[in-house]
Amino acid sequence: MHISPIGLFTANRTEQRKSIFNNNVTPIKTRQTLTGDTVSFKQSSIKDTIEMQHERNIEKYKVYADIFFDTLGDVADELSEFGVSFDRDYAKLNPIKSANSVSSKIARSGSFDVPDLIRTTLFVENPYDKSLIYEKFLPAMEKRGYILAKANGKPDIDFRLDEIGEPQASGYEDIQMRFVQKNIKNNKIKHELIILFGPNYANAKHLESEKVYSILRQFKEIHMDTNDAPIGSPAFKAKRYMELVKTQVQNKISKKLYDNAKNKDFYKIDDISPIYFTDENKKLMKNYFAALLDRTKDYYREKRNSAKSSEIAIIQLRKDEKDDLALIHYINDMLRETVKYFERNPQ
Repeated sequence: MHISPIGLFTANRTEQRKSIFNNNVTPIKTRQTLTGDTVSFKQSSIKDTIEMQHERNIEKYKVYADIFFDTLGDVADELSEFGVSFDRDYAKLNPIKSANSVSSKIARSGSFDVPDLIRTTLFVENPYDKSLIYEKFLPAMEKRGYILAKANGKPDIDFRLDEIGEPQASGYEDIQMRFVQKNIKNNKIKHELIILFGPNYANAKHLESEKVYSILRQFKEIHMDTNDAPIGSPAFKAKRYMELVKTQVQNKISKKLYDNAKNKDFYKIDDISPIYFTDENKKLMKNYFAALLDRTKDYYREKRNSAKSSEIAIIQLRKDEKDDLALIHYINDMLRETVKYFERNPQ
C-alpha cells in the first residue's frame, strides 16, 4: 500500500530511505548531563540550541515516522486475526515530540537521550498475551528491519499492565517499547511504540492527558525543593498536599476514564462509571490548595531568613516564590475547569 510522503519529501519510498540514511540527522550530544533547575539551562542558549537543533531535523523525523507507520500498518494487517490494528489517522495526530517538550524532558531528566522523538500507538485487544508480543509481533517487526532498542543493556520494553509490571498511579495501562532500525549504524533514532487496548482507551488517554496529566505535571515545575524534606517542615507538608491533590483528581477522574475505556475495548462492556465531583470533593480540593499556598509561603520565609546575609539569594528566592505561587494558582484554576468540563460531560 502506497502512502504519500509527508512535507517536502515527494520522492518514492526507496529514494526517501536513501536520502535519509545517507544524510546525517544533527545529533544531540549525549556525553553531557545537567540538572533541570540550573539557571544556565532555563535561561541561556542551551535550551534554545536544543530546540533549534530539533527544528532543523523535524522534516527528517517526519519521514522516519512515515516509514515506521507503513511498517506498523503492514504488521497490523498481518496480525489482524489476533486483534492487532493500527489507526494511521490517530497516529498522525502527534508523531513527533515538539521542540519545547524535548528541551523540557532533557531539563527534567538531566539526560540528552530522548527516547521518544518519534512515537505512535498500536491497538492490541489483549496486550496481556505476552506470547503474541514476543512470538508474533516482535518477529514481524524484525523481519521488516526494526528491533528493540537497548536500555541498560536489556531490550527496551516495559509492560505497564495490571498484574504484569506496574500500571501508573492514574490507573493507566500500556506496553511501552522503543525500536531502532537494525541496519542503520549511525543516528539510531528511537521510535517509541505504545500498545493500548483499543480506540476507546486511546480517546481516554487523550482526554486524561489534556484535562488531568498535563495540569498535574506542572507541579514538577515548582522551584521549591521538596526532596528529602524533614518531616513536619513546610516543604514536607507542601509535598504532601500536592500528593493529596493528585490522588483526589486521579481517583475521581483518571481511573474512571481508563476503567470505562478498558471495559469497552477489553471486556466489551458498555456500562460506565460516571465522573463527577461532589460539593464535599470540591471543598476538600479548595482546602488542599489553600494549605499548599500557605506552606509554600512558609517555606520561602524560612529560606529568606537563612539567606539574609545574601541580597542576591533573597532576590532570587522572592522571584522563585512569586513564580511558585502563580503556578499553584494556575494549577488550581485549571483543575476547576476540568471539574466543570466533566460536570458538562459526565462520560
